[in-house]
Amino acid sequence: MELGLKDRAVLITGATANIGAATAVAFGREGARVALTYRHNKDGATNTAREVEKAGGISYVLPFDLEDPDGAKRLIDDVSDHWGGLDVLVNNAVRWADTGPGPMETTFDETADWQALLHANLTGHMRVIHTAIPILRKSSAGRIVTLSTSVIRRGVRGAAIYTAAKAGLHGLTRSLAWDVGHDGVLVNLVLPGWTIDGSPMPDPLPEELQFLLNEHCKNTPTGRLTSCLHVADTIVFLSSSANGSITGEAVWVTGGFG
Repeated sequence: MELGLKDRAVLITGATANIGAATAVAFGREGARVALTYRHNKDGATNTAREVEKAGGISYVLPFDLEDPDGAKRLIDDVSDHWGGLDVLVNNAVRWADTGPGPMETTFDETADWQALLHANLTGHMRVIHTAIPILRKSSAGRIVTLSTSVIRRGVRGAAIYTAAKAGLHGLTRSLAWDVGHDGVLVNLVLPGWTIDGSPMPDPLPEELQFLLNEHCKNTPTGRLTSCLHVADTIVFLSSSANGSITGEAVWVTGGFG
């Protein structure tokens, strides 16, 4: 299938590891020009950029912080000046709580910085999208893909703020499709499940983690975890000219896990 992404200008926020890095490399395989951002992990972003180049793409690395109210304009101005425009925006960056990714023991009522987390993970993406739209409208095939999470459907203890922000991105996508559709810009949401990045897992796994893994696979039609590569390939397709009419949709990449 011809995806038509060669030399397309792509921006991926948060591409130092996992889904973001896999997506950047997947665009590289299509010959795209890939700008990728980092918050603190510049080495991770540099490694990803190196893999993009090896795959056949062109890379550009720059810093970005979802919490910076002026960061979105600097980011979009920098990328559009560097590439001479922008064709694809992939919103992948995330602001975790201080405990890092995954469920937290601290419940919503015990969380002191919930407003900062909500604004970063919802408003932060909205700023980037709002700033990028005028440039994407000039593209012959503008695309926006935003990453959410399957947790918005089933919930997880301690993730109320995170899932509230991600659910907000769902509503944004649905309505934004109407705002920009007549200009040829397609907008979609991708919701991954529990994913693996291909790195070796501890052997044996800790007992609690092994139990969770077994339960997850038992309740997943494919019987296995979703790979970051599966998510990346979905993002690339939705961002390509091969996608002519899919917009305003929530695409679940979970192996069927409900």
